[in-house]
Amino acid sequence: MDKLVKLLLVLVAISLTGCEDFLDAKPQKSLVIPNSLDDFQAILDAEPRYLNSAGSLALLGSDDMVLGPSLLTIMSPEERAVYFWEKEVYSQNDLVIDWTLNYQMIYYANLVLDGLKDFKPRNETERLRALELQGAAMFSRAFGHFSLMQVFAAPYDPEQTSLAAIPIRTSADLNLATGLSNTAEVYELIISDLDFASANLPDKQEILTRASKWSAEALLSRVYLVMQKYDEVFEHAGIALSIGNQLMNFNTLSSGNSYTFPRFNTEIIHQVNVVSTRITFNKEQFVHPALYDLYDSLDLRKTVLFDTARTAGYVNLVSRYSGDFYDFGGLAVDEVLLNRAEAAARIGEEDIALQDVNRLLSNRYIKNSFEELELSGSELMKRILAERRKELLFRGIRWMDLRRLNQDPVYAITLNRSYNESDATLLPKGSGYTIPIPPNEISLNPKLD
Repeated sequence: MDKLVKLLLVLVAISLTGCEDFLDAKPQKSLVIPNSLDDFQAILDAEPRYLNSAGSLALLGSDDMVLGPSLLTIMSPEERAVYFWEKEVYSQNDLVIDWTLNYQMIYYANLVLDGLKDFKPRNETERLRALELQGAAMFSRAFGHFSLMQVFAAPYDPEQTSLAAIPIRTSADLNLATGLSNTAEVYELIISDLDFASANLPDKQEILTRASKWSAEALLSRVYLVMQKYDEVFEHAGIALSIGNQLMNFNTLSSGNSYTFPRFNTEIIHQVNVVSTRITFNKEQFVHPALYDLYDSLDLRKTVLFDTARTAGYVNLVSRYSGDFYDFGGLAVDEVLLNRAEAAARIGEEDIALQDVNRLLSNRYIKNSFEELELSGSELMKRILAERRKELLFRGIRWMDLRRLNQDPVYAITLNRSYNESDATLLPKGSGYTIPIPPNEISLNPKLD
């Protein structure tokens, strides 16, 4: 374990170098090499070093929130630029935590995968455990690459998969420079990693920060939804729900209190928190009024999730699936259920779509007040999308949905910041939906230029 302690000190040092230095850091791997299964598990359990963190830019750029004037003054120039969908995002700092933390997650995953290549199991138990650790590392690598694609690559378009996207990293050797892979190549790796993870991980984990078949299938349903491959969404969401599909009944929860949901509540499939920024627990982070107005008086989400803000006319989000003040960025049953509902509606399985959305809403409305929906066709689809809007708020999922749905004129919308003194508009296919790769990373890696 002495080797592991030294290794973790090196990795912590890397993480503390800051966003602008991470991909340029070159740890001397020859000095400290993890070589036991316990070492590999410890690396994958490194939650304090962003192994279970999601970036904040997808949340910041969506229409889930409105930010007050005092909060806007303390945000970094880069955060303000993303919030107002400006073309020039970077100033003197070039600090983008979304880029850094996801490549850091990928780095740790590759460190484990590189080590496992040389590991020689002594018995069947070790062989199976090594496969499980390999699956867990591939899940993390897939999560990191997928998260990067939702921010730093153009929205997925099935007709334009040859577009340059992001660098793929499949080695922990930071001296190995990689250029931009195209969209098809990145998604091929993501799906391959998740397929392997699903085949080699246990159905569930007692520790929900660890990857499982459940989380791999849930993430596959999200990935295929972004790719608009609805048969595959239906299949993988169904597998995930066959492993676990329990929902919380909001009638049993208190209203308007912070931290209403316990950490690791019964719907959590994989625990991930959105990284903390200046906006995370600021009282001028308001719920967008148009979003709040979607909830009717019988919907318990209106009282469980929100409380009146200090600023007249606004409300704050006070209850998050993370179980504390962090926004939730992980995987949960409610999302997977809505993934399957939408996919089912799109492929002609409307009975299943209705069953899924009715089951969700029966656990969200005041007891005995909810009347089951009887919808079909476009009206059913509109209601499912509305429930995604109301159920999955402040998780970064709205950003993914906007990028996907804006390709269909029926569902495309124009966003605006009319609630702020500085007005801004984002058209359905506007450039603001893709954040440029940080210039500092391009200067450090000539293959990105």
